[in-house]
Amino acid sequence: MVAKVYVPVLFPLTFLIAWLAVGLDRWLGWDGGFLGSPVRWIAAATSLAVGLTVVGLAYADLVEQGSGSPSPVAGRTRRLVVSGLYAHCRNPSVWGKLAGVLSVGFALDSPSFCFLLMPVALGISLVEKVVRQEPKLVAVFGKDYEAYRSHVPLFIPRLTPWRRATAEPEATP
Repeated sequence: MVAKVYVPVLFPLTFLIAWLAVGLDRWLGWDGGFLGSPVRWIAAATSLAVGLTVVGLAYADLVEQGSGSPSPVAGRTRRLVVSGLYAHCRNPSVWGKLAGVLSVGFALDSPSFCFLLMPVALGISLVEKVVRQEPKLVAVFGKDYEAYRSHVPLFIPRLTPWRRATAEPEATP
């Protein structure tokens, strides 16, 4: 998954967005930044650490509890994961990826990157998840996923974790 998507697509795309953001900041007169040094470096390092941690925890849940991989190409999960970070929102790794990518915007001290371009990219990512991924999850996990989806938000986390009402075994494809 990393070799097929992140390295050739998402990393260059992040830097293309960064290049566009710097130009947009100049055009809008925002090239003075919004954080300043050393705050921008602290924010960037913190954001990157948080992002890596959240993605790591989310992917560990998919591997350990889902008995598979975060990547359908590498062997999708065989069990529906509804605990850990997934008990709070259906796409916790998006939070981690957002925090990781925002670290670039913080390092650049770019308001356009953080407040204009990343919200658009986030919206596109969430629409993609609803349109492309959710029908597949319903097809694989059926009513279990539909129940989970009806109680757990797509992106904005629940404050309290959701727990299944019954002790029925999880569906396996």
